[in-house]
Amino acid sequence: LRDAMMAHPELVAGETRACTELMRAAPGVALKTGAEAVFVAIIPRLRVGIAVKIEDGATRASEALIAALLIRLGVLQADHPAALKRLGPIHNWDGLQTGKISAAL
Repeated sequence: LRDAMMAHPELVAGETRACTELMRAAPGVALKTGAEAVFVAIIPRLRVGIAVKIEDGATRASEALIAALLIRLGVLQADHPAALKRLGPIHNWDGLQTGKISAAL
């Protein structure tokens, strides 16, 4: 199942979903979101599994945390668009920066 997820991330979730985009950005990593801000990652080559749960159910927080952990583990580049989408500046519809997402590890 893990290998199938990594080979076909588009079948795990929709095209714009965090699990799909982050698996494409971090080859060799299996990811899946769950209900109420649960996120899991399997990194076979590091023999590491990660499970996170954001208590208040905030999906944006779980996506930021998993991206930050993947960067810290060296399997996701910090400047990859999928990482920046979850850990970068927040822009409004006019393109103005209105905030920033970050994770304190």
